[in-house]
Amino acid sequence: MAAGLTFAAFVLSCAEREQVLAATLSSLRASGWHDPACVVMDDGRGTTRLDRIHRTWLAVLRQAGASRASFTLLLEDDIVFGHSFRENLMSWALLRAVPPSRAFYASLYNPGRPSLVRRPEQRYFVAESRLVWGAQALVLTPEMARFIAANWGSADGNPDMRMPQIAARVTPIYYHLPSLVDHAPVPTTWGGMTHSAIDFDPDWRASQA
Repeated sequence: MAAGLTFAAFVLSCAEREQVLAATLSSLRASGWHDPACVVMDDGRGTTRLDRIHRTWLAVLRQAGASRASFTLLLEDDIVFGHSFRENLMSWALLRAVPPSRAFYASLYNPGRPSLVRRPEQRYFVAESRLVWGAQALVLTPEMARFIAANWGSADGNPDMRMPQIAARVTPIYYHLPSLVDHAPVPTTWGGMTHSAIDFDPDWRASQA
């Protein structure tokens, strides 16, 4: 990893998506990310599939919150990574401007969310938390992961909507410009709509932007 920046990667998945998970981990390795990712599996408990997804996200957040890394990379199991993903992420200047509170929440995947503020020269925009959905690839500090887990019951909605609502109490909701990952063309685990990033280019490199 780049000097001074360390990452711990976590992937949430379930037993029935073994092949989807394998493809995502292969894409991650091909992007230059050679550190092992911790796979957090759905434990099968819960009356509905959404209940299980909530439980798995909470498990991911708690493990991320216990990390000693500078940042945690939280991934769903149906991701395609840009060829220079690691290089692009490590060169993102915003990661070196995290406030002393360590409150930081960013998405690396944009399915078309509106922006409040755009800073393309700094490779980010700020989104309205109430309009955010999609949690394919998130960057959080461990402190942010702990904050969201501790306040999980104080917001409504599916995890991808609940998490930014909680995080927005203490930090802007950032999106990388452009998206560094895309949604793999596979069905969702809970039957939601299909979607993809509006600005993903697998060959994009920050040094060439």
